[in-house]
Amino acid sequence: MDAFGIQWGGLVAQVEMFGRTAPQARLIERGSMVASVLPSVPQSSIANAAIGRTPDVRPEHLDELAHEFRSAGVHKWGLWLPGEQPAPEHAMVLDSTPAAMLHDLTGLEDVPATATPDLATVGRVNDLAYGFEEPRLAPALANLDSDVLAYGIGDHSVAMAYDHGHDDTVVWFVATRPEDRGKGLASTILKRLLVEARQRGRKTASLQASEKGKPVYERLGFRIVGELNLYEERFS
Repeated sequence: MDAFGIQWGGLVAQVEMFGRTAPQARLIERGSMVASVLPSVPQSSIANAAIGRTPDVRPEHLDELAHEFRSAGVHKWGLWLPGEQPAPEHAMVLDSTPAAMLHDLTGLEDVPATATPDLATVGRVNDLAYGFEEPRLAPALANLDSDVLAYGIGDHSVAMAYDHGHDDTVVWFVATRPEDRGKGLASTILKRLLVEARQRGRKTASLQASEKGKPVYERLGFRIVGELNLYEERFS
């Protein structure tokens, strides 16, 4: 599997896990598409998202999936596509264009262990990082599988890791509270996360990075392996 396909598999795993474990969630499979429906997080197109099982799949069953999301009462849902694919033939708008990134887990220096927060804390910090005083992602993240690994420095900065497939560790929900940014906390956490992934025999780590996050990840040794598009349908 090529580098882009490796990180794509991590995105599919995220959608599947949300659909299986989050409160009130449903996992929907239609043809080559898989989708997580989370009415408990109605305003998140990351939690309420659909994706093809492989990056070469053209999206299908979108009208049917949209009906499922609308019926569940969510405010919007997202569709992940590789950057080179054309826009979907459905009423959606382009929301973001994250970079697909991969780390080969080489050139790592051992660093001291960080704390192991509970998943609820990871969710809370993510909510605060995006300006949400009331819980949004927190309930969904708190219920993820027990084999999801949490990393953190107090309740200031957090990250998740999940071993997917034979060789990859997916990095999820890296977040730092606004008042704690610029202190290198996320980098410290991620350095340890990568070292431990290598110790478990993983060969790569993958993630999706925002424009602001890309320089941070590049300094840690991640490289860009492609671009992603997240499209949204927003219900009025």
